[in-house]
Amino acid sequence: MKKTAFAVILSAVFSSGCTVRVADMTVGSTKNYNLNSAQFVKGSRVTGEDNIPVVLFPLGVPNLKTAMDKAIEKDKCAVGLSDVVISQLNHAFLFGTYGARVEGNLIIDASQPGCTSRFQGAYTPPVQLTAPVAQAVQPSASKEQRLAELAGTPGLSYEEYQRRYKLIMGIQ
Repeated sequence: MKKTAFAVILSAVFSSGCTVRVADMTVGSTKNYNLNSAQFVKGSRVTGEDNIPVVLFPLGVPNLKTAMDKAIEKDKCAVGLSDVVISQLNHAFLFGTYGARVEGNLIIDASQPGCTSRFQGAYTPPVQLTAPVAQAVQPSASKEQRLAELAGTPGLSYEEYQRRYKLIMGIQ
């Protein structure tokens, strides 16, 4: 009976662990990106971890940057995380792992090369054309033709549609 109780207690000690919530952040990133992009899209919830082995003592130091990079790099268009939760993991007594976990929603920048077509709902800033330049682009097209082309253009924001409409109609 004593041997069984000792085995149960010993297995509980070796299999137990602890995860401690260290920080909550609204936005976090380890990447350089343009804050004025205006083409950010909220992505899926992801998790990144950096763990090190423990054999009597830790064999290294877990790195939060590595954990955050692993989470962000789950999507090639992601530049950061929102609603971030940082946790410290300790699943070791004499043997096991010790680490850091970063969890958050991806912040995806649709303005990056190769990312625009994936996010049709993303806001695209209007292209600023002056009236003479816009008329030079299509000098032979009538207003009706240009309005028909504008109506058939997919993915325009309301502001961009209004700007182009005013340009075609000559309203400034």
